[in-house]
Parts: sequence; C-alpha cells; structure tokens
Amino acid sequence: MHRKKPSEEPMSLDGITPIPMPSPFQPEGSTPAKQSETQPSQEMPPKEESLPDELPVAPGSLRHRLEMGHATLPTCEPPPMAGQSVASDSGERDQSNEYAEPLPSDEEVDVSFSRERTGRSPQPHPVLQSLTLLATMGLMLLLARYTVPHIVEEIRYGWHRGELRAEYEIGNEGLRNVSLDSLSRAYQMVTSAVGPTVVHIDVERSVSEEDRSLQRLLGEDAYTLSDQGSGVVIDEDGYILTNRHVIADGVAISVTLSDGRRLPAALVGSDMPTDLAVLKVDADGLIPIQWGDSDELRVGSPVWAVGSPFGLDRTITFGILSGKHRVVRAGVQHGSSSRYQDFMQSDVAVNPGNSGGPLVDARGHLVGINTAIVGDTYQGVSFSIPSNVTRQIYERLRETGRVERGWLGVLLSEVPDSMHRGDDLRVRGALVSGVTGDNSPAAIAGLEVGDIVLKIDDVRVSDVGHLMRLIANLGEGTLLKIDALRDGDPMTFDVRLSRRPENLDR
Repeated sequence: MHRKKPSEEPMSLDGITPIPMPSPFQPEGSTPAKQSETQPSQEMPPKEESLPDELPVAPGSLRHRLEMGHATLPTCEPPPMAGQSVASDSGERDQSNEYAEPLPSDEEVDVSFSRERTGRSPQPHPVLQSLTLLATMGLMLLLARYTVPHIVEEIRYGWHRGELRAEYEIGNEGLRNVSLDSLSRAYQMVTSAVGPTVVHIDVERSVSEEDRSLQRLLGEDAYTLSDQGSGVVIDEDGYILTNRHVIADGVAISVTLSDGRRLPAALVGSDMPTDLAVLKVDADGLIPIQWGDSDELRVGSPVWAVGSPFGLDRTITFGILSGKHRVVRAGVQHGSSSRYQDFMQSDVAVNPGNSGGPLVDARGHLVGINTAIVGDTYQGVSFSIPSNVTRQIYERLRETGRVERGWLGVLLSEVPDSMHRGDDLRVRGALVSGVTGDNSPAAIAGLEVGDIVLKIDDVRVSDVGHLMRLIANLGEGTLLKIDALRDGDPMTFDVRLSRRPENLDR
C-alpha cells in the first residue's frame, strides 16, 4: 500500500492548516507570505531540533581541546549600558579580544597534566626553603637586637614621666586644699604628741690627765666634766634611747623627765658603729613614743626635731627631709664609727644638746635619732639615724646589752667606671681590694683580690657602704650566698660569717 510521505512543515491543531515557520533570513517584523492576515490562529512555540547524541569530533579542534580541558571559551563583551554609545564593528572586535583568554601553550598543558596525575602543585627545593627560613629568622633577630632595647627604654621613660606627672598634679591639688591655719595646728599637735616622750640627759665624765693639767693652769681642779644631751622614752618600763657619744666615758648619768623628775640612769648597752645607746630608769607613768617607718618616709616630707640644745629642754624645730643613705664622718670625738653609719639628711636646726633626741614625722612617730651636724654649730645640714636601723639595734641592746655582727674578712673599695658592668650606674657593687688572713670567711670561701661582689643572698649591692650594712646586720654563723665577677666571669661563693672582732669598732 502506497503511503504519502509526511510533510516536514508543522501542522495546526485541525491537522489541515500548516503553520508557517519563520525563515532565519527573513527580516524581523515581517509576516510570512502564506499566512492569512484575517484567519486567526494559535501560535505554537517553535520545536527545538536536537542534535544527534554523538557527533564525530575532529582531533585538535576547539571542541576536542575543550573536552580535554586544554582550552577555555572566550568571553564575550558585555552588552553596553544605558547611555553608552555603540562602538563600530572593528572596535567591538578589538574589545572582545580583551575579554578573551589566550589558549594555553604546550608547557602549560604539560603542567596541567602533571597536576592531574599527582593531585598537588610542585614543592620548592628543601634547601632553598631552609635558607629562606634562616635568613628570615636572622633578619628578625637583627631587628629585635636594635629595636627592642629602644622600645623598652621608651616604655620605661614614659612610665617614669607618667609618675612624675601624677605626682605633680597631686601636689598642686593638695596645695590648693592646704590652709596656713591647719598647718599651724599640725605643728602644735606634733609638739603636744612628742614633747612628753623627750628627756634631758646630764653626764659627768672623768677628766683625763691632760685635761686636768690644763685645768690647773686655769686655776681649776676638777675630776669630772659635765656634758648634756637628749633622749627619748621607748618603753613604759623605763628604757630610753640616745646617742652613744652623749654618754660615752660617763661616770654618772641622770635623766630629767618631761614632768620635772630627775632620776639616775643605768647604761644597758651601747653600739659604736651606729652611735646608739640604751639607758634604763626606774620610774612609772612614762609616756613612750611610737615607732615610725623610715623606709616609707620620702624626701621632701616634713620632719620635726625635739631636744635640749644648750640645755633648753623640749625645744622643737621644723624642716624637711633632704636626703637618705648619707655616709659622713660623725661622732668621732667619742670614738664612734665614721663609715658604717647610714644617715638621713634634713635641714632641721640641730645644735649641741640635740644629740640623741627624736626626729618625728607629721604623725608624731619616731623616724630617726638626731646625731650629727656639719661643723661645731648648725650650718643648715643635720643628720639622723633611720628608725628602722635604730629599732634593730635597740632590740639587740635591750636583750643582750651588745650587738654581735657578722664579719666577712675583706677590704673593700668602690668599683671604678672602667670595671663597672650594667646599665644602672647607681648599682655598682663592691670591689675586693684585700683579704684578711687565710682563716677569714672570705679566704676560706675562695674570694680573691679583684673580685666584684654583686649580690648577697640575691640582694643587689649598691656600693661599699651597702655591703657593709648587709654583712653587719647578719649574725655570727650565718650562711649566705655571694654572687661576684672575676675577670668578667660570674662566680658564686658560699660563705659562713664569723664574729666581728671588737678592735674593728674602735
């Protein structure tokens, strides 16, 4: 049976009328010639023609390279935005080439194949990587060597400047709130609080043959010589603290209390290096002074001195603390030590007769014992023994009547600038200039001439005086560790102190 070949033109729903298909060469907006203008018809979407599932691909073609991953499609130029003019054909072609990605070369294709096989990118050479790391670390260390000290110094100076600024602001604020009336009342209250604790001391000393010969030439013949000084009541049991040079060589000591009672006093003990002595009187109703902390007292703080200058009892003078840790020659007229003492300096008026009297702070607490002046009379500078040192000596004298100190057995001198090590010029240590005998603690431990003592039991040594005070405050048999330098090399010594010979205190 003969069948007609089906038409390739699409048909309408009635199966009769064919639907005209637009030609790709037909201008946009024109109507097909076969369609009637008056006959309505329903337009159907054009039927997509599908390509065969598999088409032969020529080797080396663009599609073949795309499928193999060796090339990328060029990107077309985006459409012009509103307000932009349309470029010419040649311009469009040039601009489209800018968005197109060039095809890879054969070397890139080989790298891509190697990445696909190994799954990772090629690694740098390990030797080159190690050299780069070492160079980076060296550069960082070099930068740290020259920048970190500068940064630390700037931070330290900034912190110090901040403290100074804070002190400045606090001082100005405090001065605005101070009135002269309140300051005057403070002076009066200090006098009222300290006055009853101060005593006047009279001493009868034996006259030497030389002094007696001089008295005979002057028409006098006395076996004793009167002297005077001051003291302060420390305990209600009758213990009184004064200077050693006030009562030295005394054959008779009497104490006049603030209430007028005159009583004999007995010597409990004295200490030559610190020029301190403790007396004892049998009396009741005594008013003791309160201890203060000399370490907490700052330079510039107001202080008061109370004593009996020239026999004028309960005389009070005012000044400020001018300095701390002064080493001066004082009290040598009665054999007191001139090197061991650690003085506080003030501008309080202190005259003969003030020795042994208290130096007090604004609360009326004992912060020092007035001891020395420069010259025979007051010249604007006076010195006192700090209360923290005084308290230690007082307790030892009251308990045993003497102060036993440790002895290292070395001669010391200051460290010159050429041998100083460190950034702080105020902390130099002490230079060993001599070792006393072969049986001294220093010789047994192995210290030698030229060693620089830096620390005592991890306490940094500032200077010679500081080292002497540290050793003297330790008792006999104390085992301590000394850190020192010998020819620039650090060394450590274990030393057991001996008892300080008595002839060294004379």
